[in-house]
Amino acid sequence: MQKNKILPSANYIKHAIKTMSWQPIIRNGWIIKFSVFEGGSSILLLFVSNHTGHTIIRSFTDEDDAVNFINYVVQLDPAEYI
Repeated sequence: MQKNKILPSANYIKHAIKTMSWQPIIRNGWIIKFSVFEGGSSILLLFVSNHTGHTIIRSFTDEDDAVNFINYVVQLDPAEYI
């Protein structure tokens, strides 16, 4: 049985072309994925606890706010944060 391939939508392709993303990193039990959209006008952060699977997703327009949030989350205990 052959599976039908699902092609990405035009909207998805439009956004994917404008998005830069880097490999996830692990810091203090948190897996952190960092992406920027449209030349850095939007910053998307994705955090996943290595212990509980808890996920935090935040979008920022200011780089300083994004860095402060990264520092805040990395200091949290990933085994207890809910």
